[in-house]
Amino acid sequence: MSTPKILLTGATGYIGGSILAQLIKSDHPALRTITCIVRGQDRISKLKEVYGDRVKAELYEGLDDFERTIDVASQHDIVINTTLGFHEKSPIALIDGLAKRKQATGKDVFLIHTSGTSNLADRPITGDYIEDRIFDDAKDDVYGYEKDADAKEPYPQRTTELGVVDAGLKEGVKTLVVMSPTIFGVGSGEWNKSSIQVPSYVKVALSEGQSAVAGEGKGEWDHVHISDLALLYEVVLCRILDNGGDGVPFGKKGIIFSGNGRHTWGEVAQGVANAAYEAGKIKTRELKSVGLEEGAEIFVKGWGLGAEDGKQLMEQGFSSNSRTESTIARKLGWRPVKGAEAWKEGFAEEVRLATEKGSS
Repeated sequence: MSTPKILLTGATGYIGGSILAQLIKSDHPALRTITCIVRGQDRISKLKEVYGDRVKAELYEGLDDFERTIDVASQHDIVINTTLGFHEKSPIALIDGLAKRKQATGKDVFLIHTSGTSNLADRPITGDYIEDRIFDDAKDDVYGYEKDADAKEPYPQRTTELGVVDAGLKEGVKTLVVMSPTIFGVGSGEWNKSSIQVPSYVKVALSEGQSAVAGEGKGEWDHVHISDLALLYEVVLCRILDNGGDGVPFGKKGIIFSGNGRHTWGEVAQGVANAAYEAGKIKTRELKSVGLEEGAEIFVKGWGLGAEDGKQLMEQGFSSNSRTESTIARKLGWRPVKGAEAWKEGFAEEVRLATEKGSS
């Protein structure tokens, strides 16, 4: 029987790069070669330099290069997509390519799509709605909840995720969404080493001279270390390789969480304040409370968002409630090891990384 062919997108990013490093370490015989689709010949050269024949690199022009994306995906049986979760059309191109593969081989094809738990976040500062529940991926209809939420107020990452699930059902592609919370820790890839949320708090503290939080910082989120998250992708992938994904939910039920701890945003801001103060980078441990408009200006400035989109992202992505239970991942055999101690140590780590970037 032929070995399934695996394609990874986003190998030069924080999540994708860490997943690639994790898969390269695996002793699973089907993971001898991973295909990565990337932009730029220089990135192809770097991948070959670091990973040799363990990586087959394919060149494309970027997320809008749909024709090339479809062509490359059509040559693979499993795709792990870790590119920008707000880009609606690129994962559909992957599904279109996988559908062609299925038609040619008559075998099941799979897409593992990366999303985030801001899709479930409430609006506690504006008071538009408050979400008290803790979502459990084994018990709750997460797909149905997201459908209802997006009908009331579209959110690009959620819209993209729902489009992936719906397109997979239409085309006969088995989709699994890994919906992650705040990701922390230094990535193991060759390019981007940092996540988004905690580094954004660090950036604000260093640029403003004081750590800031939107509102009172009482919103609660989960978190997961990047190495534990990369391990989850390997666990799921090996399940698919070994027995066709037996026990792995797909489609509308195939939306799983990856949290391994919980925090408030006030705790994040304070952790950053303490780390930056102790490193001699700011002169106070005290927090500054900001509104959504000011928060959007200092947290997501330069992201190319309009004023309202910036405030929405600030509220849902940096100050909301989004609590989950990662029941399915653990049933599949995922055993995360980076807990509370690693979370606390991560603030100093992020301050150090930000300082190094600023001086480079």
